[in-house]
Amino acid sequence: MFYESSDLIIRPYRSGDEPSLAFYSNNKLVAAQMPAWFPSPFTYDDALVWVADNLQSNCNFPIIYYGDVIGNVGLRNISGDSAEIVVWLGPDFWNKGIGTRACQWMADFAKAELKISRLSAAIKSGNVAAERIAERMKITRNEF
Repeated sequence: MFYESSDLIIRPYRSGDEPSLAFYSNNKLVAAQMPAWFPSPFTYDDALVWVADNLQSNCNFPIIYYGDVIGNVGLRNISGDSAEIVVWLGPDFWNKGIGTRACQWMADFAKAELKISRLSAAIKSGNVAAERIAERMKITRNEF
């Protein structure tokens, strides 16, 4: 159960995803909206580790827009039927509905495949776009 449309694909990580993941994730604007665990700068070596750690994962997936890995959608802090949804995108792709589509897919995947029924999101205070996504999806927001 993965996502594919004319412009967007969400599927498991694979070798070769690293260059565009590093390119779009290594951005101060992205890092400024992410929790402390997110590497900044997000180097090619960070992308190598991220992809290697998630090759067999059912918790993190690349967001592929017209062939480029522009970000990630996934889950953290899974406990029982609860988890925290995480999404990041390169700034060129903000405010295009991509984050909302990716989060909605992740919520559906989490419920159907992982039996997770309660999602929350750690959102940096002032991140209006992330707040709107959480609001639309009726996800609990935890500000940091």
